[in-house]
Amino acid sequence: MISTRVFVKHPDLALVPTIRSLPDVDLGVVSDAGTDPQHDAHFFWVETRDFEAFERELAADHTVESFSEIAQTESGRAYRITYSDEAKLVTPSVADVGGLVMESRSKDDGWLLELQLQSHDALYDINAFARREDVRFDVLELHQAEDTDVDSGFPLTEPQIEALMTAYVHGYYDEPRSILLSGLSDLLGISETAVSGRLRRGSARLIEATLVDSEDDR
Repeated sequence: MISTRVFVKHPDLALVPTIRSLPDVDLGVVSDAGTDPQHDAHFFWVETRDFEAFERELAADHTVESFSEIAQTESGRAYRITYSDEAKLVTPSVADVGGLVMESRSKDDGWLLELQLQSHDALYDINAFARREDVRFDVLELHQAEDTDVDSGFPLTEPQIEALMTAYVHGYYDEPRSILLSGLSDLLGISETAVSGRLRRGSARLIEATLVDSEDDR
């Protein structure tokens, strides 16, 4: 089991036109509200200085079919929003691989998602979907459910796992490469030298654990 925080961005992602037009708006999915099975409605908690401007942007947002305010407090308001057929969604791909979206919040001109996934392969499948849909998909954090090695035969540290998986998910090992060390450095928040070292040491440990015969077998 792994947990990860990712940033997704595309002009047709649900509510992104509204988010881009109102930089101060703070949207979060009300996760325990679920969806309306009859109308595929989604529920959001919204905080902004100007709710009239927010509703004007919603009305003009091509990813929104309809919306209505359902509650309000001094700090914000709750809205019921139905997406249009033009809205692009990433979260169904998470459900397709058996994952859970633990949190969804607006960030800059996209969405910050906290995901819980069964395996690294699931993360790769979601990233592959995003690439097919031309959705920017940045892995910001990646953690094992337990602070242990990947497996008893793979003596990797958590930073090495994070570096290797980030490189793999973002196409560092593709031919041609989809990302350079400088890009991995930005994603991981460490220097290019540190990224290179983690990849080199992590790869060496994987090779030792999987390909190099033990002394007894020589």
